[in-house]
Amino acid sequence: MTTYAIGSLAKLITKNEVTWGTDLAVDQGMDFISESIAKKGNIVERDGIRGTVSKNSEDTRTGPYTVSGQLVVEPSAAELQIWLPRILGTDVSTITYALSDGAPLSFKMEIDRGSKVFSYAGCRVNKAVFTGSEGGLLRLTMDIVAKTETVGNAGTAQSASLGTTAPWIFSDLVLTLQAAARQVKSFSLTIDNNLDTKRFMNSTTITELQRSGDRTISLSTMHAYSSDNVALYDQALAGAGGTAVFTNGVYVLTFTFATLQVPAESPTVQNKGEVPLALNMVARSVTSTKELVTTLAVS
Repeated sequence: MTTYAIGSLAKLITKNEVTWGTDLAVDQGMDFISESIAKKGNIVERDGIRGTVSKNSEDTRTGPYTVSGQLVVEPSAAELQIWLPRILGTDVSTITYALSDGAPLSFKMEIDRGSKVFSYAGCRVNKAVFTGSEGGLLRLTMDIVAKTETVGNAGTAQSASLGTTAPWIFSDLVLTLQAAARQVKSFSLTIDNNLDTKRFMNSTTITELQRSGDRTISLSTMHAYSSDNVALYDQALAGAGGTAVFTNGVYVLTFTFATLQVPAESPTVQNKGEVPLALNMVARSVTSTKELVTTLAVS
C-alpha cells in the first residue's frame, strides 16, 4: 500500500556546529509553520557545433548544486535562545545578543519529510525577518543557505522533544519611537547578513559562507496618521533611537536601535477610511554603539 507524506507529521531538529559543514547528531526539536529548504542541482553541457541540432547526453557533467530556502516559525523564548545567535552572529553568556562582524553561527538541520529524512550541514541564516500585525503572533521568517544535503531512509530521524514555552503575540509589543510609545498596526524587522552564496571555487558544493558586504538592518512600521504621530513624518537626517519590546510574563524580548533614519514618505488618502502613515527606517550605528542590541530575558 502506498504511504503518503503528510506535512503535519514532519519534524525539524537542529544543532549548532563546532566546525562549519561537519556532520553531527541533532537534538533541538523545533515547532515550525513551513519550510522550503531544497537542493537545486545543475547539469553542465558543452554547446559546440556537431552537425546536428540534437543535444547529446555524453556532452554533459554534473555541476555544482545549491541548498537554500525559507524556514518560518512563531518562536517561543526557548527557541529564540537558539535562533538569535544564528541570526546575529554571537553566542551569549548573558541576556544580550551582540551583533558580530563575522559570519553568523552555523548549524545542522534535519527535516523528516515522511518518505525520507533530509539532513543539511553548514547552514547559516542569510536573512531574518521578524513580523507582526494586529491579532497575530510574532513570526520569524529566515532565509537559510546550507553547504550540503544528504538523504536518509524513513524512520532514521533523530528524536527530540519540543519546548513548552508560549510564543509572543502582537499585543505584547511596546514600540517606542522618538522617545514616545506608539500605536502600530504592523511591523517588520529585517536583518540581512548579506552572505556570499555563490562561492564554489573548484567544488560542486559551496566552499564557504562568509559575508559579501555590509549587514543591513531595517524596520518598517504602519501607523495611523494622527496628531500624535505627525512628528514621525519628515524627520531630521540623524534620526532617533527606538525600542521594540515584547513582554510575555517573565519572557522579555527587546530590540534597541542606536538610531533609525527615516526617508520621508508622505501619507496619502487611499480610501474613505483612516489615513495611514508608513515608516521605512534603516538602523545605523552611532559612533561605537551598534545599530541593534538584542536582549532576551527569560526569568
